[in-house]
Amino acid sequence: MQEGVLAGFVRTWFYLCRPWSVTATFVPALFAAGVVGGDPLFVRWRWWLALVAALPLQIACNLLNTWGDDRSGVDAIEGAVVTTPQLRDGLVSSRQVFFAAVGCLAVACACGMPLLFFRRGGDLAVNWGVALAAAIGFMGTTNYATGVKFKYHGLGVPFVFFLMGTIECFGFVAAAAPGLIPSPGIMLATLPVNCLVAVIMHGNDMRDMATDSAAGIKTTASALGPRRALVLYCALHCLPYLSCLVAFAVRIHGGSRTGTALLLPLLALPLSARTMATAWRTYRINPSNPPWRGLERASGGIHCLFGILYAIALAAVL
Repeated sequence: MQEGVLAGFVRTWFYLCRPWSVTATFVPALFAAGVVGGDPLFVRWRWWLALVAALPLQIACNLLNTWGDDRSGVDAIEGAVVTTPQLRDGLVSSRQVFFAAVGCLAVACACGMPLLFFRRGGDLAVNWGVALAAAIGFMGTTNYATGVKFKYHGLGVPFVFFLMGTIECFGFVAAAAPGLIPSPGIMLATLPVNCLVAVIMHGNDMRDMATDSAAGIKTTASALGPRRALVLYCALHCLPYLSCLVAFAVRIHGGSRTGTALLLPLLALPLSARTMATAWRTYRINPSNPPWRGLERASGGIHCLFGILYAIALAAVL
């Protein structure tokens, strides 16, 4: 009996923490390794510590998202798809989820503290890049579905676009290579990561358009309407591949022999084409309220695969 209780406890918290979603943290980490892994300033243990600090920060965001959705009442709407029903079903209390999130935030801060400083010559210097990224990340985590509640004001997709794209990539670069100032080119190179992490959130919002509207919650998808939301979904899938093609053309035109590596992420294109085709077929079934399901899962897998291939390509080119 005790083993059964323990197994249930572990299963409950496994689903609440959503560890499968941490690819959204791994991809920016891989991006940083790809762009600065060969730089003399790159410090491997700092990269690993940044990853260890970032993972509980994302889990805290997942827990606060569950807690915020429960408090907002969106999970109680008839027909709502509840990703983590453990709180609604009484397997854990709202208080437990909240304090688990606070605990994850504390762990993230403790692990990230050493990254705020580095040795420059014989002096101890402040890593302002890490400080900036950490501050934005902390404020974003605590105000996504709680506090300011960006998610409920139609800002979820742009929020994820910048926070889990550019800001997180910048934070990993700053942490792993202290003293290095990321160039505008490196920051521009985060665009594919931005798009593919944002499309995961957008696919989730597209699925929940009807129930979110019934709960009085405004998302990017509900603000756009079904057809324009679908156009944005496809645009976010296509832009990363277009970016790679443009970067390839620029490198080849400049005489680079390594530019061909930038075509490597295009191996994920058939998966994007398939999920976009599925989304359009579903839209035609009922244009006013398309029964979209599984778009976020498909986009998550594409984000992970593309991110791995993109990091390898960047490492080869840079």
